[in-house]
Amino acid sequence: RLYFEELTLERVLDVADFEKLDGIVTAVGGQTANNLTPKLAQNGIKIIGTSFEDIDRAENRSIFSKVLDELNIKQPPWQAFSSLVDAKKFATKVGYPVLVRPSYVLSGAAMKVVWSETQLKKYLQEATNVSPDYPVVITKFMLNSLEAEVDGVGDGKNVVIGAVIEHIEGAGVHSGDSMMCIPPWTLNNKVIDTILDYTKKVGIAFKIKGPFNLQFLIKQDQVYVIELNIRASRSMPFVSKFVRMNLIN
Repeated sequence: RLYFEELTLERVLDVADFEKLDGIVTAVGGQTANNLTPKLAQNGIKIIGTSFEDIDRAENRSIFSKVLDELNIKQPPWQAFSSLVDAKKFATKVGYPVLVRPSYVLSGAAMKVVWSETQLKKYLQEATNVSPDYPVVITKFMLNSLEAEVDGVGDGKNVVIGAVIEHIEGAGVHSGDSMMCIPPWTLNNKVIDTILDYTKKVGIAFKIKGPFNLQFLIKQDQVYVIELNIRASRSMPFVSKFVRMNLIN
C-alpha cells in the first residue's frame, strides 16, 4: 500500500514495472502526483489524461499567464522575475501588497503576501533564492475581493462544468481549507456568465482531458483568473454530490 509520504518517482516506477501498467492516471493524486507527471512521462510511462506538456504549461506561472493574455482573459497584473532589482521595480509600480510565488507548489504553499520592499527583499533572498534558474512570478494582490472557483472535466475539445463555487471568506484569506458555497450566494449573472466563458476557453486552450479546478478573483464585478490546477480538487466529490453527476466518471 502506498502512503502519501512514500509517493516518490522511484516507488511509482517500481510498481509500474512490477504491474506492467498500460498507463497511469495522475489527475486524482493531488499536487504530489501532479508533480510526478513530467518525470513519469520522461521515464516512458503513458500518462492517461491531460498530457504532461499541458500540465507543465499550467504549472509554470509565467507560461500560464501568457496563455491568459492570448485568450484576452483578465488576470491581476503580473510579471516573472529572475532578479531582485527588477522585482522591486515592478512591486513599486503596481503597489504593495503583492503575491510572490514559485511554480509547482501545493496551492498556498511557498507563496507569500508581501507588504513592503523590505519584506520582498528578505523573502526573495532567503526563501526562494530567485535567479535565472529559479524565477518567481509576482502578482498584484488585490484587496477587498471575492474568490470563486469551478470544478470541471474535459475531453481535450469539450468542457463540462460541475459547479461555480463561491468562497465565504474574502480572496486571499484562507490558507487552503476554505469555506465554500454552492450555488454562488452573491455573484450576479454577468459575473457567473464570465466565469463560465473563461472556464471553457481555458479548458480548451490547455487541452484538458480529465478533472480540473479553475480559480477566480472578483473585484467590482470584474472577473480575474488566478490559478489553474489540472487535477481533481478536494471539492470535486462534494460538487458531484450536489449536482448529482459523477464528474470523475
